[in-house]
Parts: sequence; C-alpha cells; structure tokens
Amino acid sequence: MKSKTWIYRQKNDQFVKKAKQLGYVNRAAFKLDEIEQKYKIIKNSKEVLELGSSPGGWTQVILNTNKLIKITCIDLIDPKTNHKNINFIKADFLDYNFNNLKKKFDLILSDIAPNTTGHQSTDHLRISQLIYEIIDKLKILLETKGSFICKIWKGKEEKEIINRLKLLFENVDYFKPLSSRKESSEIFIISRNFK
Repeated sequence: MKSKTWIYRQKNDQFVKKAKQLGYVNRAAFKLDEIEQKYKIIKNSKEVLELGSSPGGWTQVILNTNKLIKITCIDLIDPKTNHKNINFIKADFLDYNFNNLKKKFDLILSDIAPNTTGHQSTDHLRISQLIYEIIDKLKILLETKGSFICKIWKGKEEKEIINRLKLLFENVDYFKPLSSRKESSEIFIISRNFK
C-alpha cells in the first residue's frame, strides 16, 4: 500500500480515532474486544500466553477484561504496554524453548503476522506456517479445556488448519470482527475446549 493511501486511511478510520480516545495503542484492540464480547473467554481465564503481543493492544484488552489474569507475552518488539501482571519475553517464538516456562495456559492468543509481500497466496502460506507451528506446540502449552484464538488470512490452507484444530478442540469457529477492515482477508479462528 502506498504511504499516502495508508495515511489517508488511518486518518479516516473510526477505530483508529476511537483507539486514541480510549488510550489503546492500536486499533487491533477492538478485534479482541469483539471476540471477547461474543465468546467470554478472557474473563474466565487465569493464565494467558500471547504470541506476537506488541505493541500491546490485545494486552490492554486482556487486562481491562480480567484484572487478576497473568499474561506471558512473547514478541521480538518491546511492548508499549507495561503492567505487573505481564511477563514479557523478547524472543522469536519459533526459537523459544517453552519448557522454560514450566507451566501451561488456559488461553493462547496469536495475532502474529509475517511481513507481507503483497502477494496474497504467498502471505497466506507464510501466516499458515506460523499457525501450524503453534498448533504443534499446543500439547505442551495448553491446559485441557483451554482455548486458542489466532488470526489467519484467507486462503487454501484454511481448511487443513480447521481440520487439525477440530481434532484437538471440541468447538472451532470462524469470526470476522466489525473492526476488521472489510477489504482485509483476515479472519479469526476461535478454538475452545482443548481435548
């Protein structure tokens, strides 16, 4: 996207304006807020693992929803959100040894996205590979009956990802928040009740 187009879109985006008014670090906060309004997962969680947590919009929503929750955030970029309930780990989750955490989580969130190339099918394959990596780690990270929420860009790997998740979870749903731009191919997969 050309920078002038991006700047124009940002200036006229109602969710960008609303994020500034409410003190959210980015508009992505509203996507998780909408997911929570529908599924009520965060308020019933105690330990959250947030992958791709920076700049911290989702973290803010988590803390606003559940004051007692503990959050382990992993990202390569330092967050703009700081709180006593946050354990931030500066790392690439692909290389991180999760055995170091010595605990499991009842909610895992992923808003991770690779840098885009502008080629839709390539970008879809790249984000799908990241989701497969997370799925492969769920057995060591997620509590029984836990939930996993991730972003994906629509494409041919969706069906395989959904099929894998259906083997691991009792409930798997698609969700497109109103705060997600209409032209965006992003959608969220909400997986609940880990078997």
